Amino acid sequence: MARPTLRDVAERAYCSVSAASNILHGRRSLYSEELVRRVLQAAQELGYYPTRVVRTPAQQRTYTLALVLERHHPSPTRNPFNYHVLDGILSTLEPLGYSLTISMTTALEAGTLWERVCESTAEGALLLAPEIDSPLLEWRRRCAKPAVAIGSTLPPAYGLPCVDVDNAASMRELTRWVIEEGHRAIGYVGGHPRYWSALQRERAFRDTLAEYGVPVREEWVFEGRYQLESGRDAARQLLQLAERPTAVLCANDLTAIGLMQELQQHGVRVPQDISVAGFDDIPALQSFSPSLTTIHSPMADMGREAVKLLLRMIEHGEPAPAEPILLPGTLVVRGSVRPCCRDGEPR
Repeated sequence: MARPTLRDVAERAYCSVSAASNILHGRRSLYSEELVRRVLQAAQELGYYPTRVVRTPAQQRTYTLALVLERHHPSPTRNPFNYHVLDGILSTLEPLGYSLTISMTTALEAGTLWERVCESTAEGALLLAPEIDSPLLEWRRRCAKPAVAIGSTLPPAYGLPCVDVDNAASMRELTRWVIEEGHRAIGYVGGHPRYWSALQRERAFRDTLAEYGVPVREEWVFEGRYQLESGRDAARQLLQLAERPTAVLCANDLTAIGLMQELQQHGVRVPQDISVAGFDDIPALQSFSPSLTTIHSPMADMGREAVKLLLRMIEHGEPAPAEPILLPGTLVVRGSVRPCCRDGEPR
């Protein structure tokens, strides 16, 4: 089959060759949104890639992928979640002879970055935990290259396949277990409100309490940032309250460790006075005392599954799945939660 040309794209989109060229190279301000949509859709349907990333014969393939994340993320090697996802990505790519480029961007630079990705030799892109309404998601629509999101359960309307832990089911499992351990006074420290995972985990927490008829005490619910300091801030606020919860669930392990450290520094015993649980199961954090009860999030597996999906799309033309690929989390019971009597007093 002949390789698609720019003229093929223009004919399918009912426009001139020059208009198609300008749109595919990011020069879109002179054209209507409808024409831009037609050109990008035509390029995607035909498998046409602009400039130096037109599909080449197999022997000339680049075997390169791009990893894209927003600049306010901690670097992939410093953030525990990112580190383990990256480990899964690299452990899958290296035996196959692929290389990985890492690109970081701000919201203002998202368009420029995607233009570079589209024109680069990368055959596809992995988006690491894109935020709610991230410009990366909109700009990605304008690039014909295959892409997969990791660590964000995106609504289908975005048209971007994604691989994530099942945030809702996992948080429901943790919340149910804590309730069944006898706790009825339960607090929560959330994740960063810009992330889908934070919304999904908090919603599951609230829904599960409602399922068991346990009231949500809003003075025990705190906004977090997925950081140690988020847990410390929540603990300082809890310490000011006359009535405290018997258990606090946290949206990730870093937050839970920060909460435990601050409580312990002020003489509050974990779990004797307040039980604490996290989410992610970061290995490096399990040296803290008491060891943290948490949800094991298959971070490396998320990276591996995202790569496998992307390579199937690149190498075999497999269509993107309509539904997110959700990997199950696993409850890991350790020493930071103890049973509680029905009257709310720890046993």
